[in-house]
Amino acid sequence: MNDRLVTIALSVGATFGLMQLAPEHPKELTVERLIVTRELIVSDTGTPWEKGFEAQQIPRGVYARSLWDGPGGLWVRSRLIKGEIDDPFDDRFHALERDGSLRRAPGHISWNVWIDGAWRQMAIIQGEGLEFSEIPRKEWTGGSHPGRIRFQSFRPRHGEPLTDALIGQGMMSLGGGGFGGGGLPYPREVLQLWGGEMQQAVMPTPAAPTVVNDDGSGEHHYAIIAVGVQGRRTAVSRATKAGGLARLHWDSVPGADAYVVVRDGWEVAGPLRIEGAQKEWTDKTSR
Repeated sequence: MNDRLVTIALSVGATFGLMQLAPEHPKELTVERLIVTRELIVSDTGTPWEKGFEAQQIPRGVYARSLWDGPGGLWVRSRLIKGEIDDPFDDRFHALERDGSLRRAPGHISWNVWIDGAWRQMAIIQGEGLEFSEIPRKEWTGGSHPGRIRFQSFRPRHGEPLTDALIGQGMMSLGGGGFGGGGLPYPREVLQLWGGEMQQAVMPTPAAPTVVNDDGSGEHHYAIIAVGVQGRRTAVSRATKAGGLARLHWDSVPGADAYVVVRDGWEVAGPLRIEGAQKEWTDKTSR
C-alpha cells in the first residue's frame, strides 16, 4: 500500500514539474479530432474583432461561433483562398425546413455596406427552385435539376430588392424587376426583355493609329481593325504613314474585344487583346 502511495506521489510530482517547465502557450497541438462547442478564435491579439470595429464585426483573423449565442457563423478577415489538385471546386448551399420538408431557396450571396449602424445589402445572387406550376413536385429529381439563378439589386427609394435577371432551364428574363417582391416574370422563351427596349450599338471603325516612333528602315502604312467578342470585324481604319517598323498607339473602341494590325494592306498581328483604354504595340515582325 505504501509503495502505491509513493508511486502516486512521485507521478503527481513529475507531472507538476513538467507543467512548470512547459511554455505558457504550446507552439503546436496535434489531435485526431477537434471539437469546439462554442467559439474558435484565430487572432494575433487574442480577440475575435478588430479594435474599433467590434460593432461591424470585422474579424481580426478567423472567428467561428456555434449556435449557442444567437446565430452561428464564420467570419474571415483578409483573403479566403481555396486550393485543389485534380478536383474541381465545389461550394454548396444546403438548407431544409426544421420539419425536414423542402426549402425552395436554400441560400444567397450578398454584397453589403455599413450604413446607419448596420450592414445593408446592395446586391444579391440567389439560387432557388422552380415553381411547382413549372415543374410539379413529384417531377423534382436529381436528373431534372429544377432550379434557377436570380440576380437582384437595390435601387434608390426602393425598400425591396428588384430582380434584374432570372436564368434557368435554358431560358432568361431581363428587365427592371418590380417593386414589392414580385420581380420579373419567369421566362417562357429563350430570352425575354421586360420594361424596356432592345438597343444594338454598332461597333465603330477605329481611328487611325498614332506612330510613337519607328526604326527608319523604310516607309510603311499602318491601320487597325477592331474585332468584337463574337468575331465580327469593323472596316479597316484610315492608314498612318511611318518611316520604318513602328511602335503604334491607339484608343480602345467601344465593344471591341481584340484588334488586328494591318501593315501595307497585310494583316501582320492579331487578334491582339491588350489591357487598358490606350493600346500600344511595337512592330517586330519581319518585313
